Amino acid sequence: MKTMHRCTQALFAALLSMGMLFVVAGTASAHAKVLSAIPAIGSTIAKAPPTVTVVCAENINPNPKLSNLFVYAPSGDLISQGDARVSLSNPKEMSIGIKASGNGVYVVRWITVSADDGDPDQGAFVFTVKPAAATTGNTNTSASSTTGNSGTPLWATILIGLVALVIGLGAGLAIGRGRAKPAASTLGAMRREVAAQDEPKTSTKSS
Repeated sequence: MKTMHRCTQALFAALLSMGMLFVVAGTASAHAKVLSAIPAIGSTIAKAPPTVTVVCAENINPNPKLSNLFVYAPSGDLISQGDARVSLSNPKEMSIGIKASGNGVYVVRWITVSADDGDPDQGAFVFTVKPAAATTGNTNTSASSTTGNSGTPLWATILIGLVALVIGLGAGLAIGRGRAKPAASTLGAMRREVAAQDEPKTSTKSS
């Protein structure tokens, strides 16, 4: 249990250092935000996949400097191969090949720029690789291992909740300002944006 707790803290710290947990969005419709993924966001699967695919709310700019995926193994190593590719048949879909790296929690970081309006966004999610336990006749084991909630570690569930909480906070701040905000990639940037909420607004009201 202590080892798991230390791993949780280490992963959480790593996500913070990369700015993964601090995503400030404007209106949800103004970004190529990730809506779903294969493997499913937060799921537990029996075997590491050869590719990771995300589906976004808007068409994705195919420039890999603007839209890309970065997949990290349970060890923390970057295992995504090359740059992500946007599907020619579905410009809302982006995929990248990965090098399988055993069992554990994989972290997927994504960055996107909308091809529709040029707005950027970013975020992260996790999935877990855990082989199905041996069974003596219960055929439900395989199904539960692929869909995942029962096999997802508690700390991973908490982490996903934290990501959702911070993204929701960022959206609330942007709505309060009345205009879309760019994604904040560092803790310092988030603090500056929060501090900006306290600035006097008399000049804007008078105009």
